[in-house]
Amino acid sequence: MHGGDNSIDNLQPAHQSCNSRKGATQQNKRAAQQAQTRTQTQRPPITQQPKKTTENSFFSESTETPTLISSVFFENQPELAVTGDNRSDDWRIGREQPRLESVDVGTFSYGPQVAAWAQRHMQVELMPWQVYAISQQLAHDGSGKLQFREALVSTARQNGKSVALQALLGWWMTEGAIIRGGPQSVMSVANKLDRAEAIFPLLANILVDSFGGKKLAAIGRKSVEMPDGSRWEIRAATKSLHGGSHDLVLVDELWDIDEGVIDDALRPSMIARKSPLLSCWSTAGDQSSDTMIKMRSQAMADIDKGNTSPLYFAEWSMPAHLNPLDEKNWHWANPSLGTTITVEALRAVSKKDSFQRAHLNQWLVARGAWLDLGIWEKNQTDTPMPEGGFLSVDTSMDDARYVGVRAAEADGKVIVQVEFVVETEADMWDEIARVMANTEVQLLITPTLDIHVPLPLRRRTTITGYAELTKFTTLVRSMIHEGRVQHHGESLLADHVSRAVLVKTPTGAVISSQKSPGPIELCRVMVWATSAASRPKSNQKPMMVVA
Repeated sequence: MHGGDNSIDNLQPAHQSCNSRKGATQQNKRAAQQAQTRTQTQRPPITQQPKKTTENSFFSESTETPTLISSVFFENQPELAVTGDNRSDDWRIGREQPRLESVDVGTFSYGPQVAAWAQRHMQVELMPWQVYAISQQLAHDGSGKLQFREALVSTARQNGKSVALQALLGWWMTEGAIIRGGPQSVMSVANKLDRAEAIFPLLANILVDSFGGKKLAAIGRKSVEMPDGSRWEIRAATKSLHGGSHDLVLVDELWDIDEGVIDDALRPSMIARKSPLLSCWSTAGDQSSDTMIKMRSQAMADIDKGNTSPLYFAEWSMPAHLNPLDEKNWHWANPSLGTTITVEALRAVSKKDSFQRAHLNQWLVARGAWLDLGIWEKNQTDTPMPEGGFLSVDTSMDDARYVGVRAAEADGKVIVQVEFVVETEADMWDEIARVMANTEVQLLITPTLDIHVPLPLRRRTTITGYAELTKFTTLVRSMIHEGRVQHHGESLLADHVSRAVLVKTPTGAVISSQKSPGPIELCRVMVWATSAASRPKSNQKPMMVVA
C-alpha cells in the first residue's frame, strides 16, 4: 500500500475484511488529496457562469475510476457546524446551512465528487450551500446504497438551484453510472417545458463533447444517450409521463407541479430501480401546492419528532416571526447572498407583492393573521409536557393528512404538543390508541371522524367542530398573547399557527382555512385542545348521599 518490498518486515497481518477496509480508506484519502490539488490549481473565481474553453477535457486529462469518499467535504473546505451555528455575523452574506433540515444524515456522501465534476466539466465552482444540499441528499451507507429515496431542497429564487441540479445530473450520468455499476436512466422535469429545457444546451454539449454522448434536440423530446447506454430525457411535468423506469428523477419548481404527476407517474417509475433518487428543488408555494405541502409537512413533522425517513428535506427560508422589511433578515432565505445576489438587488424588488414568497421563501403569512408578529415564538418553553389533558384530532382540508395535538395544564399555563401527523386513517387510529393508553387523556374529535371512534374510547370522547372553533378562537388568542399557552418550538405547528387568518362572523371571530394562505389544521386542533385544557378542574371529592 505504501511501497517497499514484500519482506516480512514490511507486511502487516490482517484478515480479508480489515484489509479491504484499510485499502478503501487509503484510496479515499488519495482521491481527496487529488481533488484538493485540482481545486487549488484550477479554482476559478466564485461564479455560476461557466468559463469558455476550447480544450476537450475528456482527451486532455486522464480519467480516474471514481472512488467512494467518506467525508462530506473536500479537505480545504471548512467543516460545517450544526444548522444555525458558527456563521458569519455579516447579514450581507447568505447562510450556508438550511434553517430546517432532516436529522441523522449519514457521513458518507458522493457530494464532493459532484462538486469536483462541476469544476472539471462545467468550469463552475459550486457554492458552499449547493455542495451541502447535494452532499446531504447523496449520503450513503459506505457501500453505495443511498440513505434517501427522495429529497426536497427549497430556497428563494435566483440562488442557483438549476446549476446544482445540472451538476448532480451530469455526475450521475457519467461517474455515477460507473459507481452504480451500469447504465442509468435519468429524467428531468419542470413545471413548464421551456424551464425544463433551459438546462439542456450547456449540459448536453458537455455530455456530447467530453463523454461521447449523442443528443436529440427535437422540441419537447430532448434527450442524450451515452456510450454505456445511460439516457437522459427532458419533459414537462404532465400526467402523460406514464411509463419508463428511472434511477434518477430531477424535479424543478415542485410547488407548481400537480400531485398526480408525482404520485401517479414519477414515483411508480422508480419502484423497480436499485437505490433510486427523486430529487426535488423548489421555491415556496401557495395553498394549491398540494404535493410540496404534503412532502414538506411530513418532513417537518419528522424533524420535530427527531425521526428519520426516506425523505431528505432542507429549507432556506426566513422565519415567520421576523420582519420581512428588515434587510438583516434576508440572508435566511438567500444562501447565495454576497456571491451572486446582493442586498441592493433584493431591495429593488422588495416592494412587490411576491417578494416574501419568491425572495424570502416564505409560505405567506397573509394579511389578517390572528397573532401579532413574534408572539408565538416568545411562548416557547423547556417545561416537560404534562401527562393527561386533551388530544384533539382532525383532518386537513383535502383529507391528505390526519393530525393530533395534545394540550395539558401545568402551573396555570397550558402546554401544547403535536402528537402525530400521518397520511392514513388507519395510522391515525393507531396513534390515537397510543396516546389514549394514558387513561387521563380525553379525546376531542370532529363529527366526520366520530363514527369510527372505538367503543372503549367512547366514554372519553367529545365531539368538537366549527361552533367550538368560533366560540374559543378569541379566548385562545388572548391566552397566547398573555403567555398562558406554551409550546416546545415545533416547526410545523409554528408554521400553521403563524399563517392562520382571523375572520369575523355574526357570532364572533374564527380562524379560517379558506382565507389562510396554506394549511392550518394543526392550529385548529390546537385551539380546541387548549380551550378544553384551560377549563378549571374540580378538586372536590364526590359526595355520598344516604337516603
